[in-house]
Formats: sequence, structure tokens, C-alpha cells
Amino acid sequence: MMSMMSQVEQMYGIKIKEALQIKDICQIRTTDGAYCLKSYAFPEEEVRFITRILSYMDERGFTRGQKIYPTVEQSPYMTYDSHFYTLTNWVDGERPDFTRRKDLKKGIRTLAKFHAIAEGFPIAEAPEARIRYSGLEHEITEYKTLLSSYKITEHLAALTEDVLDHLQQPKVIEAIDTEQRASAFVHGDYNYPNLMKDKRRKLHLIDFDNTSLHARMKDLSHILHRNALWDGTEMLRWVDYYQKYRPLSSSDLNLLHALLSAPYHVVRNIRIGGIRLAKEIIPTAAHLNKYQRELRALL
Repeated sequence: MMSMMSQVEQMYGIKIKEALQIKDICQIRTTDGAYCLKSYAFPEEEVRFITRILSYMDERGFTRGQKIYPTVEQSPYMTYDSHFYTLTNWVDGERPDFTRRKDLKKGIRTLAKFHAIAEGFPIAEAPEARIRYSGLEHEITEYKTLLSSYKITEHLAALTEDVLDHLQQPKVIEAIDTEQRASAFVHGDYNYPNLMKDKRRKLHLIDFDNTSLHARMKDLSHILHRNALWDGTEMLRWVDYYQKYRPLSSSDLNLLHALLSAPYHVVRNIRIGGIRLAKEIIPTAAHLNKYQRELRALL
């Protein structure tokens, strides 16, 4: 650890007073303030892409992302023991609590503002693995395969067939094509663990490990799945709130409808802890039908 910190001091031209390991990151304190040192288990081209996304956001005037500090040689990351590391600002604060409506409102509002600038990224600077506009059909097909393995999720496996059909609808195809032409990008895991609330109660986005060039409705559907599960009426309220800050086209709404129809959260829980973890969030057929009726208001 000490030899690595010596390397950080040399690479960034700083003098470290204290270094504290917190899960997968390290808080570094100097006489000038606090920084976040983060390691990556990605190929170098993907680490370069992540740092470029962060710099691009800063260039567009978005102040709620992480600020990349370059090395003395002006590299956006450093290498140590065959691993890559970035140095960014440390946000003093706490994670928001999305069970509190006030915090969730801030989360949706901040997402809309992030999405307003999350376009125009130079596609030539994105590695192929991070260009994901065409990946939705494959993703939903994987959902279907997984859900078909359990009798208790057969009705959700059938639902994925409807989602796959919807992804082929002209308006959904138009939405994805529009996002690709706009060179839009997403956070990729937008929810309370990856947001920090500073002392002024403003939210900051952290942990861009899953960022990619993708349709921005992926981020919105993710936060809605995580915080208004199987409640279409509540989701529609949050979509309306998002649109106060960033209006959506009818094609965007068709794509969002497809993404919200997909049983993402059940699949997520199965992958994390197996069918036992997923059981508590599997809707009955009647509840699922009600949810689907509510979501049709998006179309």
C-alpha cells in the first residue's frame, strides 16, 4: 500500500497526508483536500473511455459528475502493478434515500439534467465493447432464457416475448436510431448507491464503471424498476416529473414502455442470489396484467 501511495504522489505531484481504503476505492487526503483513487479491472481502452466520458461531461458544463485529475504527464489515469487507477474529486456527504420522496425527486431531476448533456460524444473514442445501442434484443433474449428455467417465472418468460415484439416496432427502432445518431450515452447503473448528496443536498453521480453509448431511456427505466417496482401508476408520475426537465418524444416513450415491460428486477435478483432472492418480487399474473394496463398510457 505504501509503495503504491508513493507512486500516486510521484504520478500526480501531490503529498499524501492520509489514505483510507473504503471498499473498492481509496480516500486520499492532502493539504489541498480529499481525492478518490479508484482501480479498474477493465482493458485500457475501456478505462480511457470512462475517463473521456467524465471529461466530456465537465466540458459540457455538468458539475455533478466526477472530475478527472490528470497525472503530471497529463494522462487521465495511472498504471501500477498492471492495474489502472483514476484520481477524482471526493464528494463529502451521504447517499440519498430513495424511500424518501424528496430524495427520489432529486434523483429523477438530476438524471434528466445529466441526460440533457449526455449526447454528442465522439464515437471514434468509444471502444466497440462500450457501443451498445443494438444490444437490447440480445439482453431481453437472455432474460427469456433465464426465466424459462423456473416454473414460477413462466409468465414472465412469456412477457419477454411481448417485449421482443415491441422492440421491433417502428417507433422503438426510431428511438434507438435517434439515440445512436445523437451519440447518446448513459450512466449505466443510475440509482442511490452511485449517487452522493453533498452538504448543500445536491446530488453527484459517481461510479461510471457501466457507462456506455446507449439509449438514455435505459437509465430512466433502471431507476424506475428499482424504486417503483410493478407500480405502473407511480412510474408514470415519475416519467411526468422527468419530462418537466427533459421532454421525451413519442418514440422515446415507446422505447421506455418496452424497457419497463421487461422483468429486469426479477432477472437481476436471480443473478445476484438465485430464485430464492427473486421470489419476493415476482408478481402474480393478475398484478402483472394490471401493471401492463397502467403502462399503456405511455403509448
